[in-house]
Amino acid sequence: MISQGVKNIYIPLVLLFFVACAITNPYIVFASTSIEFTSTVPGLSYSFTDFAAQVQSKSDLNGPFLADGFALANITGYPNSAATIGSFPHFEVGIATGAGCTNMEYFQEGSEASENGSFPMIIPNPVLHFGFGILGGLDVIGKIFMFDSRMYELTFENDLATPEEYRFLSLGGRVRYNIVPRFTIVPILFSFGGITIAAGADGMIGKIKVHGEYETYFENVPVSGGGLPADYTIERVDFTGSYNAKINWKVISGTVNALAYLEFFTIFTFYAGFGITLGTGFFSIHFEGTGNCTTTDAIYQAIAGTNDVGTLTFISNNKYQSHPFIPTFIVGTEIGIFFINAHAETMVNLYNGKDVTALLGIRFQI
Repeated sequence: MISQGVKNIYIPLVLLFFVACAITNPYIVFASTSIEFTSTVPGLSYSFTDFAAQVQSKSDLNGPFLADGFALANITGYPNSAATIGSFPHFEVGIATGAGCTNMEYFQEGSEASENGSFPMIIPNPVLHFGFGILGGLDVIGKIFMFDSRMYELTFENDLATPEEYRFLSLGGRVRYNIVPRFTIVPILFSFGGITIAAGADGMIGKIKVHGEYETYFENVPVSGGGLPADYTIERVDFTGSYNAKINWKVISGTVNALAYLEFFTIFTFYAGFGITLGTGFFSIHFEGTGNCTTTDAIYQAIAGTNDVGTLTFISNNKYQSHPFIPTFIVGTEIGIFFINAHAETMVNLYNGKDVTALLGIRFQI
């Protein structure tokens, strides 16, 4: 079994994003993992085919979750917690941090996702949002976030991952119309905030280049030739090497939604509704590592006269698409005191009933 080696070498692939996933799956654009090995001992050959297949299988299992995580994060960031900003010159400005969360089934005890080697994916999207009223019941809201290595160079550096280049851009806008205006049901106590419809577009692009060093090992590696016994396996081969990786993502989405609002004591607002998002997007990673292999196997050392096994190059090149259609159920709340409003929101992806978004924000509105 070489499952431990698969685990160790896949960890850097996952961590790359956070400092910064079978061809039969329609959301896998291309997927390829290969291992090239040059033996120190002439005539001695090793088989890493099973290992490469296991790494690729794990990548293909998680890649679509990452792509969908970006698609969900892309549509977050809006202060939906007010049915209308009001007529011009009323405006709002604030900050919010949204996240697209996929494969949340992983956290359910005994679920298949927690047993099959997949990972939960949480993709953040912090933004500055701003909006202004146009006329009665009609307003416009926008959002933006931009961060680039040309703007600010991170000083973060360690053996596992050192960033070389990075670029993040998230932006979008929506036009909203309050089709059913607010009306009071019980004075001071309870009001119907109205029903608002909205339509807009969002985009997110990003790129990360990193390099680093990592160590892993392979268990029970089959070897042949070189004077070793037939059908011989080396119990453990240790690998020490370095890698370079390029990560890219791009999402473009168009969204329409409708929300209804309830107000209590003019301080608390609750809202819920439905949305539909159509779009396209992908997540891709190119990973290439190279290094030396050694072993403490006594029989190998006796025949080869060295503990040096050879040089290994690992190449993985993968691209995954997100689902183009995301229907959502939206629910949120707001607490407003004077001109300051804090809000929280979540959306559930009705396509599978499992993926969600999370949003926290604060804004100033007059």
